Amino acid sequence: MIFTPISSILHNQTSVITTVNGEIVPKPGPATGKLPLDPESNARYRRLDQLNPKWWRQAATLVATQTRRADDALKIVGTCLEIAWFKRTVKIDPTRMSMIYLDDSQAELGYQEGLVILALIDYLSNHAKLPPDSELVNENYLTGGTTFFRGPHLMASVILTRRFADNGAGFLKRAKLLGGQPAPYGEYGIEFEICPGLNWTIALWERDSEFPARVQYLFDRKLDKIFQLDVIWALGNLIAARF
Repeated sequence: MIFTPISSILHNQTSVITTVNGEIVPKPGPATGKLPLDPESNARYRRLDQLNPKWWRQAATLVATQTRRADDALKIVGTCLEIAWFKRTVKIDPTRMSMIYLDDSQAELGYQEGLVILALIDYLSNHAKLPPDSELVNENYLTGGTTFFRGPHLMASVILTRRFADNGAGFLKRAKLLGGQPAPYGEYGIEFEICPGLNWTIALWERDSEFPARVQYLFDRKLDKIFQLDVIWALGNLIAARF
């Protein structure tokens, strides 16, 4: 998969959300003048074998002990693991430290995608199920989010803001091709199933004569119980890169 470099998109605003009659609406944030970081521009963050060795060992242990889950969210197939990922199946080989899509064995996944998948496997290996659904929030409502998601760690929703500022219809068309489903947020809302029980929503407001374009990433308030903030940030990068 080819990813759009995060650093190629300029951004000068942060985003928060509020609700009016149940509708999520944007509020402008302070200007920052900073660019989101492209983590894979650093040679230390490009290959799957550079990921946390603890997580690779955890995946290998699941295979060795044949630890199976009742919900089949994570399957053991031979010496590998398989996980549903954006309505496709990813095969993880802990011994070789490799990940591929079953429907495209020639393309190995990149560092950020591997990071999120191994973090998810780590969570699933220690919990019987994902946290129950609660309310949708953006990154600023996560614990530590207002501090973390700044400067080089701005959410990659800024990429979609720039790309679809005047083209909400094009945003929906592309999102549906990627497997998204319409969602009742913003002027144009879409929801992606990351894996069964874990969703990610994008809300877009087009630019008009009074307000600039705005895109919000929305997810369950308990997402930071599953992933650390840097993993959530990487997941946001991956979603923007799909467009």
